[in-house]
Amino acid sequence: MSQGRLIVACDFGTTAFRALVTETTANGDLEIVGCAQEKTEGFMDGDFVDLGAGARCIARCIRELESDSDIYVSGFTYNIAGSHLHSVRATAQVSIGPGPRPIRQSDVDEVIKLARSMAIPFDQKILTVTPVEYSVDRVRGIVDPLGRVGSLLEIQAHLITGSRSVLNNIENAVETAKYKPLGEEVDVMAASMALLESQEKEQGTMLIDIGGDVTNWAVYRKGVILANGAIPWGGNHMTADLAHGLRISREEAESIKRQRGVVMRTLVPEVPLSALFEEERPEGTKGLIAAILEPRMEEILTLVKKDFGDIRELSSLGAGIVLTGGGSRCRGTKGLCEEIFDLQVRKKYLPRKLAGMDQLPEGQWATVIGLCRWSARDAGQSGSLEEVGQGGGFLGKLRGMFRKTEKPKEMVAKN
Repeated sequence: MSQGRLIVACDFGTTAFRALVTETTANGDLEIVGCAQEKTEGFMDGDFVDLGAGARCIARCIRELESDSDIYVSGFTYNIAGSHLHSVRATAQVSIGPGPRPIRQSDVDEVIKLARSMAIPFDQKILTVTPVEYSVDRVRGIVDPLGRVGSLLEIQAHLITGSRSVLNNIENAVETAKYKPLGEEVDVMAASMALLESQEKEQGTMLIDIGGDVTNWAVYRKGVILANGAIPWGGNHMTADLAHGLRISREEAESIKRQRGVVMRTLVPEVPLSALFEEERPEGTKGLIAAILEPRMEEILTLVKKDFGDIRELSSLGAGIVLTGGGSRCRGTKGLCEEIFDLQVRKKYLPRKLAGMDQLPEGQWATVIGLCRWSARDAGQSGSLEEVGQGGGFLGKLRGMFRKTEKPKEMVAKN
């Protein structure tokens, strides 16, 4: 194994917690060192509703990760998700004076600072601020205003806010599990970091992540996030529909969905739907499975389309739609999505190139991979390990140690 910096991250999902250790290689790429997953407990809609159960679940997951990676973990980066997140568009402007002059970095910093200071509810906290476009002297559509001569600099920025109460509760759960919370990233942005290429974001694309209880979406255009949102429906609701329709247990329904799930009735032989109402326990034929699952999947995708709302912007997404998440794995999801959005659709669950991916078990690993990439990117922008470790920035925080080396090695992360 090389001696690069280690990064630990944990994805708090509605069905499973997934943790990952990655190592930065000499060329700046990531390599998977170890992984772990644990069935979710005490966690719902992005929040720990049972602190004790949630903390124990975290501890079990990280202990498994330590065993798999042969390291000691003291803290990790994690994701933020749930209905408490809100997408906000902010505008701000600064005067460039006393007369027209080239715009400096200090001017850009000031206008971003003003956008970040917009009034939001007292119980919300701004998590991300992403410039969408700049204007100089009312000329819009400027990507980089540096050096442009003008008198007035304006910005449109995309903000994501989250509940202070939920954020504090998540930190508390991590600390109760005896680990250090070393920073958070918004769930759907982490998944985008793992799955979307720079060219796709530039051309315009929508990522739809169909999770267990929630479907998250994000739209990118000209390389930056344009909007995001969440729908309170997901794969677990599909499972519940199957269990109710076929009069079987949730466990049986989940197995059928995973192995034989289909969400387009046109892909399977047509069957009379009367069996769903007349038989005590209808046979789980492909036709009946599709008849049960298609309405729910159609509802989820239609609500995503409605939640975004800007049909003109959707039509301009040159790279189409990327589907991910466990709920999208059923046969026919891609075709149904193409019918609803009238756009090119493709499924994607892992990055194209990432060393060590073959050791990952079945599951949804995109978010936790994205969290590691976020941390690696920010760490690379902050200088070398030695420089920052001595200076005390967020990279100076202890992340963990190798047990394989005689001298413990620091694991660092984004804060």
